[in-house]
Amino acid sequence: MISSFLTRIAFIVAVISVSATPASAWPHKQVQKARVRFLASSTLIRGTWGLNEDTYLAELHVRQDNESILIRLVDEYPNEAPPLSKAVLTSESGTTLRVRRDSQCDSAYSRMLLRASPGDLMAILPVKLEYQPILPERIEPNSVLRCYRTIRR
Repeated sequence: MISSFLTRIAFIVAVISVSATPASAWPHKQVQKARVRFLASSTLIRGTWGLNEDTYLAELHVRQDNESILIRLVDEYPNEAPPLSKAVLTSESGTTLRVRRDSQCDSAYSRMLLRASPGDLMAILPVKLEYQPILPERIEPNSVLRCYRTIRR
């Protein structure tokens, strides 16, 4: 009777530990370090009590290959944390960031609102702004931009 009870407990503990392990390890598999060069500011949303969310048009360089792609980069951070610095946003060579791919926020290039150059505080103003960045290559308006999110520690 006691050995049957102990066997059940051991089985339950094994099932819980096996099912919990992949859930905690999964997000780390998607995080990658990449060099990011910012091309334009899209939306800068500041909240008093919740999260801030800044969206940028950026060029992503992955270390495995020297190829770069245009992306939509979302930087979400708590209200007490600072936004990305002006030095990071205006760096000509780019900066290394930890990013994670998020296909749920992919968007067509034509649907992305480009408000100001990166680091320009005018993007915060609630007025209509338009900005045309200098792109490394011509992009079709209906091209889908892959979305990435910054990972802050």
